[in-house]
Amino acid sequence: MVYTKVHQIKNVERLYRSINYILDEAKTVEGSLKEDSLFPLIANGSTLCHQLASGHHVESLSHSATEMILMKKLSDQRFGREERSDLKTGKGTLAHHIIQSFSPNDRLTLEEIHEIGRQTILELTGGHYQMVMATHVDKGHIHNHIIFSSTNLTTLKKFRWQKGTKRSLENISDKYADRHGAKIIERKNELNAHSSYGAYRRQFSFKREIKSRLDFLLNHSTSISDFRAKAKAMNLDVDFSGKEATYRLLDHRQERNTREAALSKKGQYSLNSIAERVAKNKVVHSIEVIQSEYEKMVREREADFEMRLTIEDWQVKEKTASGIYVEVVYGVNNKGLIKIPLDKVDQLEDGRFELFLKKSDYFYFMNEQKSEKNRYMRGDTVMKQLAYNNGQVILNKHPYISKLDNLIKEFEFLSKHEVTAPEQFEELETKFMKQLEKTERTLSILEQRIEKLNKLSGALLAFEEGKTIGQEIFERYQVDPLKLNRGRIEKQLLETNVERQVLQDKVQSIVGNYQTYEKIRDHVHHRKEENTLSL
Repeated sequence: MVYTKVHQIKNVERLYRSINYILDEAKTVEGSLKEDSLFPLIANGSTLCHQLASGHHVESLSHSATEMILMKKLSDQRFGREERSDLKTGKGTLAHHIIQSFSPNDRLTLEEIHEIGRQTILELTGGHYQMVMATHVDKGHIHNHIIFSSTNLTTLKKFRWQKGTKRSLENISDKYADRHGAKIIERKNELNAHSSYGAYRRQFSFKREIKSRLDFLLNHSTSISDFRAKAKAMNLDVDFSGKEATYRLLDHRQERNTREAALSKKGQYSLNSIAERVAKNKVVHSIEVIQSEYEKMVREREADFEMRLTIEDWQVKEKTASGIYVEVVYGVNNKGLIKIPLDKVDQLEDGRFELFLKKSDYFYFMNEQKSEKNRYMRGDTVMKQLAYNNGQVILNKHPYISKLDNLIKEFEFLSKHEVTAPEQFEELETKFMKQLEKTERTLSILEQRIEKLNKLSGALLAFEEGKTIGQEIFERYQVDPLKLNRGRIEKQLLETNVERQVLQDKVQSIVGNYQTYEKIRDHVHHRKEENTLSL
């Protein structure tokens, strides 16, 4: 596992002390002498040893602090800020001190660990800053200390440690560690279309998880007391003592309780609504298996996908033990790599790879030349670009398919237990019919999209032949024919047709299953009625 910490150095004395500390021979000396080692030689008593240290844009490791200060003085003079210099005020950052720690289980050589640190910092800074680094071997875990000046040697401007810099550092560090075979921490995506998704997740992730657990409990409790007991088993604190019901996750760092009104404007999670809802249930999971069944449901939900695409082996720049790295473009002249974890990838026998992504998946884009351009990319953006590059078609699995599948599983659960009580079956039937109506409307929208694309493709064909017959179509859809690409339209048509056909086939299959469960329900119900009459 690779961990990173960052400290800012804001005064001259500390800069000297920090560099002297990381170059301490007691912490950085390698016992064995290797002929091919790139590390500098130092005398350890009467023995020559390698010191696990290196520099970048510095003439001498021992005088690197002085060299950094000289460049800062030049920068201050160049921009006329001698009087308010960071060297005098101690308010600005003179250098950044990064600690990069490795697990003994990673089984990396000292050279590999040092190289991971060097590559990480050079990519983060673009190689334009003075740097000194050392690998410490005096503790149970080997770790790199990296100190780089905040003054750019090319522009003499300061390196700005911004909101996303730590995340960029972690992802770059993970990339090089992953390439060398070290185990890395799989971090959850923390950005979406919002620029501050980290804050968004902290604010709303508790609510999403609470609602997920409550919905599961509503389907698998038979009374308020049963509901509360199972909520406790699922690490959900429930408080009905106040005017509103409140909830808190016991296995998360949730500091404040969440009120029912924050979860549903319709009062779905109030005490009265819960009591009314669970009273309809006749068959549920027991308290002994409630947690394991919930975890099973979550695993199935996370393993689900919305888009499938086959990519060529030439699109994969590197495969590691934890994922594949593919090259993509983010904006104009901004080429970089993203990592797709192996749990979203299948390697085919012919060497190609099949990707299974959700539209809301996020991947960290890394420009190896300019780390300031590092960003997050949405799953659908990644898929569209990869598909465009290789000419393959994205298979879109509409999210309604998963919702209908889950409803059918509930029918299976009830039918398996021969539930004939009308309330539980009728409520499920109502949910199913509403979802079916939404799906039918979506199919209609897809058909309209196909019609539009067909008209545009035909009009563009006429336009390319010098005919004006399709001008009204362009005006109707407010598009400029000069900006259209018929090849891309045809590809969109193919993908939309596939999405529509898959959704249509699923609807027909699910309707058939639903009709089967209706027959089972009616059969069981009539059989019980006959048994009652015979008594």
